[in-house]
Amino acid sequence: MVIDDDREFLDEISKMLQLSGYETIAISESRKALKKIQSLKPDVILLDLRMDGVSGFKIADTLSKNSKLKNIPIVGITGYYTEKEHKTYMTICGIAECLIKPFNPLDVIAAIESAVKLRK
Repeated sequence: MVIDDDREFLDEISKMLQLSGYETIAISESRKALKKIQSLKPDVILLDLRMDGVSGFKIADTLSKNSKLKNIPIVGITGYYTEKEHKTYMTICGIAECLIKPFNPLDVIAAIESAVKLRK
């Protein structure tokens, strides 16, 4: 699942993941994300940390407190925050990895694989 309020970026990353063999679900409205996550229980979530509506940090924090959803690996995506500044908060919220935009498509695959391994 990819959650990002930038629709152009969302389309690009979804296509890239599909070409890499991943089935993707793209969500551009952060307020709808939690309901979709609860109903679909994705294998991994790529989550923009700074969005209009509900922030990615809030979504990740909510998931980390839900016994049925807390083990879903989350890869944070941001063009605003730096990992160094927010590493502690990312860890508290259950964000396993973080990608800083712009990033190489291969970095996305590596972050997904790393996040999934950390949750096993």
